[in-house]
Amino acid sequence: MVNPLVARRYFPQGGFIPQPPTELFRARKPANGYRIFVLGESTTAGWPYPSNVMFTRSLQQRLADAFPDKYVEIVNTGIAAVSSYTLVDFIDEILQQQPDAILIYAGHNEFYGALGAASSESVGQSRWIIKAYLHLLNFKTFQLMRNSLNAALYRLSPPPGAHPTLMGRMIGNPSISYDSSTYQNARANYAANLRDIFITARQAGVPVMISELVSNIRDHKPFVSVNDNKNPTADAVYAQAQAWEREQKFDLAKAAYIRARDLDGMRFRAPEEFNTVIHQVAAEYKVPVVPLVSFFEKKSAHGIIGSSLMLEHLHPNADGYLLMSDAFFDAMREQRFISAHWDESRIMPASFYRDAWPVTDFDRALGEIRIIGLTDHWPYPSKTPGERSIANFQARNQAEAIAYQQFKGELSFYDGHLKMADYYEANGKHALALREYYALISTEPYNSDFYFPAVKAGLTTPEEFAMVQRYIKQLETLGIAPPKKMRALRLLLDQQQESLAR
Repeated sequence: MVNPLVARRYFPQGGFIPQPPTELFRARKPANGYRIFVLGESTTAGWPYPSNVMFTRSLQQRLADAFPDKYVEIVNTGIAAVSSYTLVDFIDEILQQQPDAILIYAGHNEFYGALGAASSESVGQSRWIIKAYLHLLNFKTFQLMRNSLNAALYRLSPPPGAHPTLMGRMIGNPSISYDSSTYQNARANYAANLRDIFITARQAGVPVMISELVSNIRDHKPFVSVNDNKNPTADAVYAQAQAWEREQKFDLAKAAYIRARDLDGMRFRAPEEFNTVIHQVAAEYKVPVVPLVSFFEKKSAHGIIGSSLMLEHLHPNADGYLLMSDAFFDAMREQRFISAHWDESRIMPASFYRDAWPVTDFDRALGEIRIIGLTDHWPYPSKTPGERSIANFQARNQAEAIAYQQFKGELSFYDGHLKMADYYEANGKHALALREYYALISTEPYNSDFYFPAVKAGLTTPEEFAMVQRYIKQLETLGIAPPKKMRALRLLLDQQQESLAR
């Protein structure tokens, strides 16, 4: 599995340390195995949702359905608040795990991610110094010296208090002009880091695919409007975009929204130039690019990406994450990853996975509450009395009430789904209750304890039986569940089959 403490390399100052998703994969790749590693940041990790909403979960299922003769593994190494330097640092260790492909969605954190050009977790902007620093982190002696120095500095000058969000904590320079030296440095280092990754993977014979970056341009005002006497201010351009949209001049509005995003001085959203960098560097090394922007634009009113697919400035909502899965799947099929022959008769339409994928109202509510908690704090503007905040939170339905309990630490994620399932059963909504159990399984497919509620729920249709049977088959394939529990699961499933037959 991915080391849950690996991000300590990049966050020596302590406090909250982000973790990658818990992903298990075979210590020995089977002969029919196809192993994919996915590199990226918080969007890759599926934030702010539980793991069942990550685009890689849906992608793995789609690939497994398309290639039933393959043992498809997807290992998601996404970590919040890291930059492309982390990807460079990971690549050698990932190649040791015999991947058959590497997928990348990263680039929004080149300014404020760990080791970014304007990050509070920084060792400067010189690329050779940063790479030397990452190399030295392989030595325990250097780690000891670094940690001792940080501890001494903390004793001499303790920080005034930890920022309540990781986002706020990462901001070093909150106002970066477009095309300033810091901007240029981040752009150049991003391109150089992509080259390093592509070269290293090519030398190992491992194909790579990288995606374009998307963000909310319509429904998120610029954080900081810089007056640098060279460019118009972000706020002015954003206001012009809104005016053009009201006048139904949608092409002009879209271009202005993009320009306003690019002029935003607080650089949490990658500017359009970074997508240009992706295409240019990928072309140099014949790396295919996932056209994610067009996928999102086609599903957005007038082609302007906004809150219909995005939660706040950056992260997709659950529908957006499924759209990411569609985009990567279609790109892999077009580029003939896995096999030169894709059996089209086995490929289900994207709508099938939208209907069947176990994302529940509880998952959506938990993601929304986490976003409310994030936007309660700087750098977001102060909320008006009518806006939802954690301080005045009032649940609008049962899913929000239970999700809020989980958010406050009063209920485990497991018990939250069970409580939601009990609520549905009490109201005669068996299919929705079963979906809560499926969500648990998708979150931790290797945890045999999560399978029992689904099997015990009482399967009422052949379709429900087939779904649970497929999940249990996946658990058996992983080969890590205790034999006693697997026998118990199989016995319960046989009883359900007999019940259905009667």
